[in-house]
Amino acid sequence: MGKILLQRYEVLRALGAGGAGKVYLALDTHLDRLVAVKESRENLSLTEMELLKDLEHPGLPAVYDYFEEEGNNFLVMEYVEGMSLRQYLNQHKRVSERQAVKWALDLCRILKYLHDRHPAVIYRDLKPENIIIRQNGELKLIDLGGAVRYACGGESLEICAGTAGYCPLEQWKGMRADVSWDIYSLGVVLHEMLTGHHPAKPPYERFSLSEYDRSLTKTLEKVILCCTRTGKAAKYQSVGQVEEELLKYRKRNLPAKLWQSFGKLLMTVCVYKMTASLCIPLLKGIPEERFPFPWLYKPLFFLILTLLLYLLFFRLKFKKSCLCRQEKNIWLTQKRFSGLFSIFLSIEITVFLGRILYPEAAYHEMAAPNRAVLLYETGTDGISAPFTTIPVALAGEKAEQLWVEMRDDSGRKLLLKDDAVYITSDCVRFELPAKRLPEDEISLQMIAVGEQGEVYNSRIFHIKAEEDLN
Repeated sequence: MGKILLQRYEVLRALGAGGAGKVYLALDTHLDRLVAVKESRENLSLTEMELLKDLEHPGLPAVYDYFEEEGNNFLVMEYVEGMSLRQYLNQHKRVSERQAVKWALDLCRILKYLHDRHPAVIYRDLKPENIIIRQNGELKLIDLGGAVRYACGGESLEICAGTAGYCPLEQWKGMRADVSWDIYSLGVVLHEMLTGHHPAKPPYERFSLSEYDRSLTKTLEKVILCCTRTGKAAKYQSVGQVEEELLKYRKRNLPAKLWQSFGKLLMTVCVYKMTASLCIPLLKGIPEERFPFPWLYKPLFFLILTLLLYLLFFRLKFKKSCLCRQEKNIWLTQKRFSGLFSIFLSIEITVFLGRILYPEAAYHEMAAPNRAVLLYETGTDGISAPFTTIPVALAGEKAEQLWVEMRDDSGRKLLLKDDAVYITSDCVRFELPAKRLPEDEISLQMIAVGEQGEVYNSRIFHIKAEEDLN
């Protein structure tokens, strides 16, 4: 590039091209700002130029200049930085319901401004390619040249502007432009934002919103249906009526959104409790007699409770794809992470982090001073050497309030690590000082487990401290 137009506009690169001409990104060297320059062979009359310059709306690009050079006509406009709605749909497939309604309201206000002009400006070619999403989320409607030319009588009635799929049938019959044309296109664009269905691709027929996603509000289906009905009398009579219906939808939909938000909060709490009850025992170690049940009782309870809450608050509004056809270009389903997949993914992440933070604790009993360890003598009750430490469950146990001392037959203390092997031909004993009992009376369960996991002995002792020791 590098071409200088009118000794002022330095062309930087091409932005796009179409039947109406080419559009370039240029630098206004006088004012040091970026502009969009549209090149065309069609002349703009003084009336058309004045109408373009008079258009002042946040949703429309400003027109700065118009000139002729080398047999071509150039229109200098505000450079709108952002991405088109078509690019957004290609990346995200569709728009969330809340955002789609917001953008539809923005389009209503832009079209209402154009329709209220004298003469009225009928846009006639509303489609995602002509809608730019700015970085702040606001919309800009571009390519107004044809609409202004038609409004000023500079375009013949025989010339039909528009895009197949986005225009009503009467627009192709050479009839005089009417605001109902833009209302029809608005309904089609809103339908595409909500469903991701391209009206100009197979299958060309539009289906109801529930056929694509049952969670979409039925009120929006009524708005789209009233916009796209055949015949002017059956449609909304003005864009203002569409805007009013969309605003009512937002007010009517508020209680439902609050109800669903409350449901999401309860479901989040249940998922957190389920994850915690599933992962914490894994990190601390699960005795073999408690695996898999009753360890799974609590996680299963919260899982069932989560599903029941989902049914209660969302009424079985599962995403459904009913368009089971053979065409290759049909949108069948939107593949995203399901709720259950997210739950199990969070569980795996928690377990993985736990193994990193507590490498020696994974699937074993964490070594702590409040755990008693029972070691049976070699050969006693059929247990063969070497010995393995056995976790002992203490009823009423409290953290850092119970200490069991290991001693050999000579009374010497034994310092053993968790899961250590102690080989002996003598007796091993443990002592539980009465002064260190966390309560006046506790129950102590002693279990002997062999190398293959078989249980040989299980005894429960009740230990009561004398009153004068407490």
